[in-house]
Amino acid sequence: MDRIIQGFLKDFLKSQQINEKDESKQFEMFASYCTIYQHYQDSFNLSDVLCGSGGDCGIDALAIIANGKMITSKEEVEDLIEYNGSLTDIYIIFVQAKTSTKFSNSEIGVFGTGVADFLSERPQFVQNEVIKEKCKILNYILRNASKMKKLPVGLLYYVSLGKWNEDRNCKANISKIKKKIEDLNLFSNISFIPVDVVQLQKYYRETLNVLETEIDFSNNVVLPDIPNIVQAYLGYIDYSEYKKLITTDSGEINKAVFYDNVRDYQGDNPVNKAIAESIENSSNNFILLNNGVTIICRDLTIVRTKFTLKDYQIVNGCQTSHELYKHGKEKDNLQIPIKIIQTTNEDTISKIIIATNTQTEVTNEQLMSLKEFHRRLEDFYATFGKSNRRLYYERRSKQYDSESIEKVRIVSISTQIKSVAAMFFDKPHLASRFYGKLLEGTKEIFDSSHLFMPYYCSAYALYRLEYMFRNKLLPNEYRKFRYHLLMLLKYDISNGKIPEMNEKKMEVFCNKIISCVDNNEKLIDEVKKLMKKIELVYKDLSDSELTKSASLVTKLKENL
Repeated sequence: MDRIIQGFLKDFLKSQQINEKDESKQFEMFASYCTIYQHYQDSFNLSDVLCGSGGDCGIDALAIIANGKMITSKEEVEDLIEYNGSLTDIYIIFVQAKTSTKFSNSEIGVFGTGVADFLSERPQFVQNEVIKEKCKILNYILRNASKMKKLPVGLLYYVSLGKWNEDRNCKANISKIKKKIEDLNLFSNISFIPVDVVQLQKYYRETLNVLETEIDFSNNVVLPDIPNIVQAYLGYIDYSEYKKLITTDSGEINKAVFYDNVRDYQGDNPVNKAIAESIENSSNNFILLNNGVTIICRDLTIVRTKFTLKDYQIVNGCQTSHELYKHGKEKDNLQIPIKIIQTTNEDTISKIIIATNTQTEVTNEQLMSLKEFHRRLEDFYATFGKSNRRLYYERRSKQYDSESIEKVRIVSISTQIKSVAAMFFDKPHLASRFYGKLLEGTKEIFDSSHLFMPYYCSAYALYRLEYMFRNKLLPNEYRKFRYHLLMLLKYDISNGKIPEMNEKKMEVFCNKIISCVDNNEKLIDEVKKLMKKIELVYKDLSDSELTKSASLVTKLKENL
């Protein structure tokens, strides 16, 4: 392992709080994170994509992405279909990583054979629980093919510490693997990507980079002084310049620039069809027919007509951008109305987002991150300073990307909802759902009268459990019960007296929970005790559907 990769690996392990001693396992995690990040820039839990060992079909990691979300259960797919009416931008990503300093033709063959077997209608290889669960998710997606805008994209990453030299035998083997998978007719496109040491270094650097793009913006006017705005410009640019802002180095649309946009891409709805038609049929009138895009950046440098935007987000124009990406390939001269605003004031950013997203209906949960409760909750998390208990509430996605902090300490809104719903609202069985669905079933969450401590406490307890599972201090087969453990932990420590979410006593109660989960030995003993309670209710804990059952929650509470 070269010195640069060693340094990157050390940095990665610290960021993810991984104490794994086996170098090959470390490398599998590192390679999996770097490759999957190329298609999913939001934070994700490595445990949700790693395939374990034994019965893994030669696959180290498997990620399923749809509608811009990392899918970890078939229930999330159900919810996406219900909420969006369709499945879009589906990626199935397979990863195999080897610390060998050369690309092994035989190992490439094993990887390809394992993927092909996984994708087959009747798999022959032994599958562990993780692979079986991934298989269920993929099969559910395929059974709902009528809801797809197009078939999924399949990506096979084979990562090695060697240098890819276009070996003829390896290339021939890769062609055979692709042909075998293409013949299954499951994908719109299949790619097999050999990743060598130089490419892997580049991939990891991309995970660390803050968004930064330079465009030529000569057709602009300076807007007058506005409170809390450093500078602002209004004008138009050619699509050839605009696409630099919305695409990655590999030419794919960059989902990361739309994370502050309250509406994800909505697919072929009437509004987007009209946008597509205006792109396809326009001569020079697109600029008149489109409301344009609004970009907020935290740093803006201008040299003559060159504008360098750093840490920027497209807060209005997600639909326009996707339609331009799909239909504007031969329209480089198409003129896009654009507004660029530099500010770091959160209140101003929220006002701009709300004001520029009123053309179509925006649901409550989409605007959730802009609400006062979440701002104050973010501030509450910060009160823990630099202590080991410090977590970072990610009210605005990717807001901590420019800070040197351990990524596993970041709590997304989705994670917050799942943890507090499980621990304090007794809804652990709904944790596998899309968070919008979970909110529907737990309307009391984020009530303005609630104390912030139980929200932090539930997220901290989950963070500690994930740490224990990640570092094999708790058996991994217990991990699927982590949300049930949060609920049971609350009841076990309470001795039957659980304060209300707005009572001062709740703060004292939460501190008791935190003291328990803070100590490794105490937490191990507590989890073993709680798992025995689960085993009393259900003897066979291998059933992956068990954790999604409301009856399990009822029986557990009856046997407290």
